Amino acid sequence: MKLPSFTLPSWAQAKRWQAAPIGLELGQEGLRLVQFEQGQQGPRLVAAAHLPYPCSRDELLSRKEAWREWLQAGLNQHGFSGRQVVSCLPADEVRIFPVSVGPTPEDMDAAVAQAVLSRLQGEAAQMVMDYVPIRSHAADSQREALVAVAKPESVDAHLAHLEAADLEPVALEVGPVALARLTGYSNQGSSPDHYPHALLINFGRLRSHVSVIWGRRLVLDREIAFAESVLLARLTRALELDPDTAQRLLLKMGLLEDQANDDEFTQALIEVLQPELGLLVSEINRTLVYTASRSRGQGIDQVYLCGSVSRYPGVDQLLQKRLSLPVKVMDPFTTFESALSPLEREALEPIASVAVATGLALRGWSSHA
Repeated sequence: MKLPSFTLPSWAQAKRWQAAPIGLELGQEGLRLVQFEQGQQGPRLVAAAHLPYPCSRDELLSRKEAWREWLQAGLNQHGFSGRQVVSCLPADEVRIFPVSVGPTPEDMDAAVAQAVLSRLQGEAAQMVMDYVPIRSHAADSQREALVAVAKPESVDAHLAHLEAADLEPVALEVGPVALARLTGYSNQGSSPDHYPHALLINFGRLRSHVSVIWGRRLVLDREIAFAESVLLARLTRALELDPDTAQRLLLKMGLLEDQANDDEFTQALIEVLQPELGLLVSEINRTLVYTASRSRGQGIDQVYLCGSVSRYPGVDQLLQKRLSLPVKVMDPFTTFESALSPLEREALEPIASVAVATGLALRGWSSHA
């Protein structure tokens, strides 16, 4: 039995616009949008925006006319073209997990569907799914796939929200796949055929994901027991602050752990958060050990950070010291030609917040080019 895919049908024959379909992420706090066109040597960035919601996301989406007018005003203001979009379901509405399907399945689709049915039992009949094959490091090893499953009503509701805003959804995927695509572009080494092995940490408000990208392919994605809310909860308890004040404090003071830094308060913040930071490092190390065990000892060359916690100053340096690996906050636009002005780019800060939308836009560009 093959489960239905929530990747939309091919749109290769669709009308082509000057710019490719827009990458659109309905974030928790705002809408993120990115669009490319064909440049001289590949994708050229033509528009990008992070639009904070005027009210809660659910309230805005429930008011269809207000949602449509607000979104269209944002598209017009920031110079987006066309109505086609590539989007992704919110992270809390998707489950992602690996499945094994045997060394050489004759029908990969059927084998993955059967593995999902076995794992989810009675839940499978109420789910839609999609998957990406996971690269194998040995000829005789088990074939694996990374599976994403979601409830049909979640998919239908998401598509309905896009269509209510007079948008045309041409593809729907999940955040880790979009981030892996972006990392492939950002992670290119000194030669066109060399891509270092990368680990990407996407910090969320309520949960975070660690992904491993081998060359240009996603080979692992796992949810970890760490999130921005964990850090904020620790500060609210220890310093008797409300969550908003705790967040502003971290944004201002940061997590810069430096012997030359004589700011005792910053060092005290790090000490208070040490249990949570230790949990994060432990989760990352578990992923590093697992990756080495599955890749004949090959290690990670680069760690990238994106999402909510990546905007706290010094978090990259703090993790680099604890992991003994190069760590940097992802700048999704580093490797692309860009038409954005310095003011437009500055308005996107933190720049890593639009990483998922950039990966979605790259799918739109690659299919459109």
